[in-house]
Amino acid sequence: MNKIIDLHIHSNMSEDADLTVEEIFSLAQNSSIAAISIADHDSILSIDIANEIAKNYPSIEYVPGVELTTVFPIDGSQQHILGYYVNNNSPVLLDCLEKIRICRIDMANKRIEAIKKLNFSLDEKIIQEMTGDRPSTALSIMAELFNNKNNLNDKRLHPYLHGEKNENKMTHFYKDYFGKNGPAYVPFELISCREGIEVIKKAGGIPVIAHPIFLDKKEWLNDIKEMGIQGIEAVSTYHNHEETIFYLEFAKKNKLLVTAGSDFHGPTAKPHIKLGNQEKMDYSYYENLKDFHKKKN
Repeated sequence: MNKIIDLHIHSNMSEDADLTVEEIFSLAQNSSIAAISIADHDSILSIDIANEIAKNYPSIEYVPGVELTTVFPIDGSQQHILGYYVNNNSPVLLDCLEKIRICRIDMANKRIEAIKKLNFSLDEKIIQEMTGDRPSTALSIMAELFNNKNNLNDKRLHPYLHGEKNENKMTHFYKDYFGKNGPAYVPFELISCREGIEVIKKAGGIPVIAHPIFLDKKEWLNDIKEMGIQGIEAVSTYHNHEETIFYLEFAKKNKLLVTAGSDFHGPTAKPHIKLGNQEKMDYSYYENLKDFHKKKN
């Protein structure tokens, strides 16, 4: 059996994920995963922790990572840029993360107000308790929305609490309400894709477009490539066989690195996504990434 990898994992340093760094390493070892990267949303807090914990898991190779939230200029959509082997002490990266943090606080406040205008009940103190010092995400807002007793009899929530959308209620509610055509949609006013790519490079990292299926048009990959991307997450939970083949061919044609990742968050936000859940997450992709990093440095 070929060794498998998972280069797109979220720890609880991402506000919408559940497992600690230690729990991720333990799960990866039990799942016979040979290489992992914990790439938290706009956070590098897991890197120092993971570097230490990795010493206790010699069978697992660890890649320091981050996932920057950016805005694609053509349609204003949110696109994620993975950064591998970033220097987590880079002033450029730290400044960028602080900029994103401020933008996220503003976005959270606007989302809360949008939900309130729809006459749902929210207790902002509870949301703040869940998130601590971090900006509130849609997940914490939705968690309070679903748990607030004043909303329990709201018929609009019945499909999520008791009906056909209950099994994956967070994802469904997000798409229905916070998605681009939803009544609580708030435009992303974060850094651009180009800026995110440049920041990762200046921090010594390798920028990779995450789950490219989230781009509305495949031809827009050419625009991302021109911005300086060095890799593409061709193998992803979100891609079917045909889509994976397309992205692999795009990478080959454009001499881009290929990475593979699940986008694992744990049981709350994305319960159906498992760690290293595809046989196509081949170890060779990690080897190529590691070799590229060595030659680059």
